[in-house]
Amino acid sequence: MYQFLLLIHVTCFALWMGAVAASLLVVRTLEPRLTGVTGDATQDASLLRAYIRQEVKFVDVVFAGVLVSGIMLAQLYTGWTPWVLTKIGLFIAQFVATMAYIQVFIRPLTYPCPPHHYRRWYGLFAVSLSFFAVTLLVVFFGR
Repeated sequence: MYQFLLLIHVTCFALWMGAVAASLLVVRTLEPRLTGVTGDATQDASLLRAYIRQEVKFVDVVFAGVLVSGIMLAQLYTGWTPWVLTKIGLFIAQFVATMAYIQVFIRPLTYPCPPHHYRRWYGLFAVSLSFFAVTLLVVFFGR
């Protein structure tokens, strides 16, 4: 059972990180079209919103999978060590930081927008990927 829970935990974390990386590629691909350089910004903005809605549904499931499997691993096998609590804290901090960044910087965007406003998307990915990096450092080197 331990191996199964660990597999679910690691897989959900990898899927979460992969979804963020895929979103970065989508945002990067749509940049010239949503900054008014080429294409139809209205149609592409709808496409981006539809993609983000689907990605959010997916990330909600894998985020819950990470938390639930991590809590079960801690409760049943590893115990509530400071490293486990730190890791859970990092997941929650990443969620809060991401939601706050989206609320303040991403939601106000309208398309087409100037390239310097569109770069706010890259700040969002910097926040998320930085938290992933810190979490991986804690997991692999913090024990």
